[in-house]
Amino acid sequence: MISIIISSYLPLYFSALERNIADTIGVPYEIIKIDNPGIMGICEAYNNGAEKAKYDYLLFIHEDILFQITEWGLKLISHLNVSGTGVIGLAGSSYVPVAPSSWTVSEEYNFINILQGNKNNTESFLIKRVPQDMNPVYAVDGVFLGIKKENFINYKFNSDIKGFHGYDLDFTLRVSKKLQNYVVDDILVQHFSMGNLEKKWLDANIRIRSQLGSDFQKRIDHKTEEKIFSGFLYKYFEYYPITIKSLLFTLKFYPYKYFNYKQHCFFIKKYFNYIRYKSQINKKLKTN
Repeated sequence: MISIIISSYLPLYFSALERNIADTIGVPYEIIKIDNPGIMGICEAYNNGAEKAKYDYLLFIHEDILFQITEWGLKLISHLNVSGTGVIGLAGSSYVPVAPSSWTVSEEYNFINILQGNKNNTESFLIKRVPQDMNPVYAVDGVFLGIKKENFINYKFNSDIKGFHGYDLDFTLRVSKKLQNYVVDDILVQHFSMGNLEKKWLDANIRIRSQLGSDFQKRIDHKTEEKIFSGFLYKYFEYYPITIKSLLFTLKFYPYKYFNYKQHCFFIKKYFNYIRYKSQINKKLKTN
């Protein structure tokens, strides 16, 4: 009853996951493996896989995971059958800030239920912040994305995204405009990757925020907006030199409506320091 789509480039991980799914899922299923050693972006791979799916429930997962519970397929189907449900995931956030950001916003808004490990499988630790069975969120992390086929058809992954970053943020935020996404507490996987916040990741988040905006939640959290915008500035000038053009570009994401006088003064000072020390900062950027 579940079509599992995997964009695969690590045969060792895939083989282990294939055996693990057989032992744990508890319902009829098919695995649609898209061999993808960098040939295509993950959006194209996932959309191609979904077109081949014969079941009514779709699950897009990374291959560097192992399921840690049994009969998780029954649980996934039960969650997806709740009226108005969009995407079911294992990590996500209930807040969308003005500045570019991944799904990880702050502990107050992040929901996660993952046994986090590393690529060498030398250590792992449980991250469990799920106070309810189904926790409403907007953005969902791409490690595990479950959705009914009838809903997926209306959204699909964004074929304009060519790489491997931002696809999950774009997809789940678009779904959340009409349906409710959730992070659940009764499905657990071990994940063997910590992620990679490189320049391509930043560029993808900037593009997505530019296209989708931040008009999701009604209540604005001023402290969170300050934290995310400050983090965005720091990350942006890790990769881009300080120029008048780049400074003006970052101001496109300045949440001016949500800051008080003190916060405005803080960022005026920050921008002043960027201008004052731009030579030193740009020189350091060139040497990295």
